[in-house]
Amino acid sequence: MYLGFWVSLFSIMKKGELRIMLNKTICECLKERMKHSPNELALEYENIMFSWKELDSISDNAAIVFMRMGITKGSHVGLWSCNSPNLVIDFLALVKLGAIPIIMNTCYKEIELSRILEYADVEFLCYGEGHKDMKYVDLLEKIPLWHPKKEHCIAIDKSKEGKWYGFREEYDDITPSELEKLNIQMKRVQPEDTAAILFTSGTSKMPKGVMLSHYSLVNNSNAITSNMHWTNKDKMCVAVPMYHCFGITASLLAAVHCGCALHMLKQCKTAEIFHKIEEYHCTILNGVPTMFLAMMYNEKRKQFNLHSLQSGIIAGSKISPSEYLKICETFQMAHLQTSYGQTETSPCITISDFEDSIEIKADTSGKKINNIQLRIFDNNAKQEAECGVIGEIQTKGYHVMQGYYKKQEETKDTFTKDGWLKTGDLGYLDNKGYLHITGRIAEMIIRGGENISPAEIEECIKNYPDIKAVKVIGIKADVLQEEIAACIVPMDGKVINGERLKEYIKEKIAYYKVPKYILMFDNLPYTSNGKIALNELKQIVTDQLSTSCEAKGFETTKER
Repeated sequence: MYLGFWVSLFSIMKKGELRIMLNKTICECLKERMKHSPNELALEYENIMFSWKELDSISDNAAIVFMRMGITKGSHVGLWSCNSPNLVIDFLALVKLGAIPIIMNTCYKEIELSRILEYADVEFLCYGEGHKDMKYVDLLEKIPLWHPKKEHCIAIDKSKEGKWYGFREEYDDITPSELEKLNIQMKRVQPEDTAAILFTSGTSKMPKGVMLSHYSLVNNSNAITSNMHWTNKDKMCVAVPMYHCFGITASLLAAVHCGCALHMLKQCKTAEIFHKIEEYHCTILNGVPTMFLAMMYNEKRKQFNLHSLQSGIIAGSKISPSEYLKICETFQMAHLQTSYGQTETSPCITISDFEDSIEIKADTSGKKINNIQLRIFDNNAKQEAECGVIGEIQTKGYHVMQGYYKKQEETKDTFTKDGWLKTGDLGYLDNKGYLHITGRIAEMIIRGGENISPAEIEECIKNYPDIKAVKVIGIKADVLQEEIAACIVPMDGKVINGERLKEYIKEKIAYYKVPKYILMFDNLPYTSNGKIALNELKQIVTDQLSTSCEAKGFETTKER
């Protein structure tokens, strides 16, 4: 990987490893990439191509147009669009100015959008065409007048000429003095400044705005790129939405570091992923477990040549060892690396080593990235847990957020008194430093005084024939506090006998971990981030049990 033009050298780490960090802004990294690879392909979308020089130049022009509108350092600008060149261009233009992109979920409806715009103090809004059957312009018309005036709502659709330059016909009259003004503005932006605000993926509460600095995003993406051994010879199929920190860091910014080409999809659709990989011989594919599983279960994949795939990152939620192994076997990716992180950590905390065996990657989430700290904390003993002991995963370092926007108390509660970020996830470190995720603290089931990890039961059930997906949850109970419910999605055309499944589970795990309820689903509810909508699922199960399950006490069926 090409690093020679960026690095600033810091001190020797306490473990003796050389600490190399990039004291650069996103803008500075892009300028260096442009100088190094001006004519190499940076971005492709719907067969429209942008070189690094073009991407830099167009985002310069967009930044100047933004300046004319009054957007400057510190301005809050909403970005609400599916993946597109304009979304990338606008993001780069805004970070050049030191303005703060407020990157919003493409699935937001009227109420959600209104709340986010108000909460994040959005002054300007760049919006795309829409998502699925939802037209953004129609939805905006329904929102009562709020502080961004109509003239501050900027459509960033494809132009009539079919070019992804959007609304910016003003490009032709950009003057040398405006370019000089932009250069002055870019020099004012510092690595420690907030680069963007992204949102947590809460399913019932209001999402929190996570403030991430240029320094955090630049160095986290660099760590990912270095670990993955990506180069300018690689071609990345981008299906992860850019409103995910994972999409920004492991896709766009990773490409800025290594010079790989981005082949972008509007949204994550398995058939379109297959087409893109085959057409452009993509070598990299990052995604969440649900995306890879959907690809694996889609029989249309057999119609495509996907042999160019070599590497990628699977992250966003825990995947069982058996599912991971099935995915690797299906797609024959030599380096599908497991990783763990959160929006609050830019996002990567751990990632598997490039040369780790498939068995290690199946069973762990890798080791901590360089130059950060990671510990397992035993909240009962009030001390750091010993090797192999389960506790809360906590981390400290450059990758950690600046805080939640306008939420000082929530920010304070997320950190320990000595400055460690509390992830809310449970896990343990083995004697080689590999992280093993065991679940969420909030998902831990307490039944009859026993703490039960849903992940352990899920792994047991997934080894039963004809199981496509499973989620184990706790349901409130009068005496035992909680009862265990296993929500099952059978393979297409298959029927699962609940009694036989329960007998199978009894043979594999302790009696107190055996689900009381076995429920069948056509599909489980998911958030737009590819995670199971836990609160929605619990409500569905609670409603179903209250009406149809009391008599049998252990089994019901439910279609969705």
